[in-house]
Amino acid sequence: MAMSVFRDRDQYNCSVCLDLMKDPVTIPCGHSYCMSCIEAYWSQNQIGTTRCPQCRHEFPTRPALNKNTMLAEILEDLRTTTYESSLPALAVAYPGEVECDFCTGVKLRAVRSCLECRAAYCETHLQPHHDFPALRRHKLIVATRIPTCPRHDRLLEAFCRTDNTCICMSCVVDAHKGHDTVSSAAERDQKQVILQDHKCQFVEKRKEKEEALQDLQNAFEAHVKSAQQAVEDTQLAFSSLIASLEKSCTEAIDRIKAQLEIDKDRALGLQEQLELELAMLMGKEELIDKLLQTEDNIDFLQNFETMPSPSGDEEVPCRSLEPPISFSDASSMVSEFIENLGAFSKQTVDNMFANFHIKVGDRVRVKSSVNTPKFNWGNTVTHESVGLVKSISEETVIIDFPEHKNWKGLLSEMARVTAPDESVHIRVGDRVRVKSSVNEPTFEWGRVTHESVGVVTSVNDEILIADFPEYEAWKGLLSEMELVDINKSTGADESEPPPQQKKGKLNVKHRKYNFGKVLLGKK
Repeated sequence: MAMSVFRDRDQYNCSVCLDLMKDPVTIPCGHSYCMSCIEAYWSQNQIGTTRCPQCRHEFPTRPALNKNTMLAEILEDLRTTTYESSLPALAVAYPGEVECDFCTGVKLRAVRSCLECRAAYCETHLQPHHDFPALRRHKLIVATRIPTCPRHDRLLEAFCRTDNTCICMSCVVDAHKGHDTVSSAAERDQKQVILQDHKCQFVEKRKEKEEALQDLQNAFEAHVKSAQQAVEDTQLAFSSLIASLEKSCTEAIDRIKAQLEIDKDRALGLQEQLELELAMLMGKEELIDKLLQTEDNIDFLQNFETMPSPSGDEEVPCRSLEPPISFSDASSMVSEFIENLGAFSKQTVDNMFANFHIKVGDRVRVKSSVNTPKFNWGNTVTHESVGLVKSISEETVIIDFPEHKNWKGLLSEMARVTAPDESVHIRVGDRVRVKSSVNEPTFEWGRVTHESVGVVTSVNDEILIADFPEYEAWKGLLSEMELVDINKSTGADESEPPPQQKKGKLNVKHRKYNFGKVLLGKK
């Protein structure tokens, strides 16, 4: 509403001076003027009549002039609003900023403070300090609230080292008499040297942190590139593997079809041979039937000797189709190959990421890429040394090597040593025991020890159940178990095939040999 009142500023201008009315008065005709302007107009009128400058209405006598209070308030608000809108937005002091001590109404932001006057000035009110010689000698500083001594109301110009506080000159000879006092400038110079030294130290630390941050970023970028390259290599390797498997699949199918064609041709040959032999036998049957049906005894006796005999030399032995390969056996071999391929693939992937999950109880060694470990080699530890992880704390690891107990190293410098791929082939009926590298099995010992040998009764994913002499239905992880060499543990005859071969399955070595051939796509 107020803005709509002030929208047309010209309607509040005096028609005599053409500016906002000052001490506005309203004459009987209704027009308003500045009190001084209308009095001056009537005083300068040569005609001797009193009239309105705008409507020319004449008054018999000069009317009394009384101030229009309501119009005066409107004009004052209009002047204030106009002044505020004309101020630069950046010149107005906001909460928390130093205000000019001499501004009335709207407080402008102070730009300088005077130590002599102990006041803050905006650009406008600071001008006298530049114009008058007496004020030019005052010391001006950046605008701030000048602190004063609460006891003497004087500037704080000294520093008491005894009480570690700023004081005025009166305090030097009063409350702080006999104390170690110096000028604020001298104390500033001394402490500025200390502060500058602190800044240099912070700058050095900041640079070190910046270098560490840059090294971390570079290392992570290299790590990302390595991961991307690993993804590409993995995709390429598995694409080659898939292509090789597809080639082997096609070759196996072609060989099955080719063998089927050979068996088909052989079966057709046997069929023709059997049909020919069948026709010959049927012809001999007809001769015998014909002779049997004759009624002439002499004719029967004379032709009896000429009849064919079943044991004659012309008889061709019957042949049967016995394929050299059973396709059902081939299907079983393919199923076994798929099973071994899945287990081999899973174990390979697990080994790839084994180093990412080093934990207490794992067998580890120093990576071959590490020339010198951060905490040194110790006396006899080498790249070939294999130790057992004893404890892990953030990035450090404590390892018990046979050559060095409680060896300390970085986790990133260690590589996990994976045992031979024995757990993959542990099956029901195998003899197993807990690996020597396992200090505490996941499902506890029970009465079982490292020397206990048991027989596997069931295998389910990563868990097996084994019957030990000391504990039946013992539960453990496949990764914690190892196969027991039957020949070494029982002294069995080496010529006797293992249990797996007795069941009509290929042994492990034979399966691995065929697996390699299939992957390479060889015949």
